[in-house]
Amino acid sequence: MAFVIVALDGPTGVGKSTLARQLAERNQLLYVNTGSMFRCLAWKWNRLDKPENEGALQELGEQTQIVLEADGRVFCDGEEISAAIRTEEVSALASQVSRFVPIRQALKFQQRQLVEQAKIGGVYRGAVLEGRDIGTVVLPQADCKFFVEASPETRARRRFAELQAKDPSVRFEEILEALKQRDEQDRNRSEAPLRKAADAILVDTSNLNVEQVLSVLEQHLQPFLLTESS
Repeated sequence: MAFVIVALDGPTGVGKSTLARQLAERNQLLYVNTGSMFRCLAWKWNRLDKPENEGALQELGEQTQIVLEADGRVFCDGEEISAAIRTEEVSALASQVSRFVPIRQALKFQQRQLVEQAKIGGVYRGAVLEGRDIGTVVLPQADCKFFVEASPETRARRRFAELQAKDPSVRFEEILEALKQRDEQDRNRSEAPLRKAADAILVDTSNLNVEQVLSVLEQHLQPFLLTESS
């Protein structure tokens, strides 16, 4: 039986995690939240006073135990950090730590390993991974590739609404500026920059809600699943 690999790339704040998680739930796919993996390392990197030498970064990437639970909880070396890694500070740190080659290499290996384990396990029909370089670097052989995007203002409004529910003091202008800065970092880093794979399907989510975007994604995914089940 074929195993369908889905790559879902795009900039920060576009809703990749929500889309990938729901796409996985609805189609019996393993969901690998690569964003949480980078946030986990960013959180620990900050605790270690942000070392930048290659040895320390390699140890950080290879020795940190990351556990992603099906219910969305994230554990770092046995400590639950689900809420701690959802702050704007950790989001910015994740963009910083992701520019280091040892970190990207370590997580690329782990992400590929998770897909291979799921493929052998026989429980899932495939796997969906979201990130910025899944279709270009991590899994360039993915069967179905998507690149989701929206304007910086649209993404900032969505993030503002999410954060304001937790902290009424947050300011839209600060969120928009931080998002633009992260876009700049992600698109211009030397290692695995954010870019659309040549064979990826572009989906602009600016004027679509989550259900509408999922409908678009599933229209393109279904032929692969039908082939897999035939």
